[in-house]
Amino acid sequence: MASDGVVNHFNAVRLRVTGAGNLQMQLQSMDEVHTQTLANTVLSSTTNRQPTVLANFIDQRASVYIFTTAIDEVFEISRMMVFAAPYASSYPQ
Repeated sequence: MASDGVVNHFNAVRLRVTGAGNLQMQLQSMDEVHTQTLANTVLSSTTNRQPTVLANFIDQRASVYIFTTAIDEVFEISRMMVFAAPYASSYPQ
């Protein structure tokens, strides 16, 4: 967000994704100190919807870790939106 000290609330991830299998996601803080596992998404080869996966993750920064666990599962992401809002101007001293 705007400043390095701002604490953000990450509340959803929306994907335009196709493939086969189950897509798994995690939100991770810097150096993976905090993680949150998000709900799995069942993939299909064609779709007319963009699933929104809810989250409740509070940290300065976050990365989205997207993966599958089976060898024959594949996915292709053509669009991804991460919804976040400022939560606090800094951590308490």
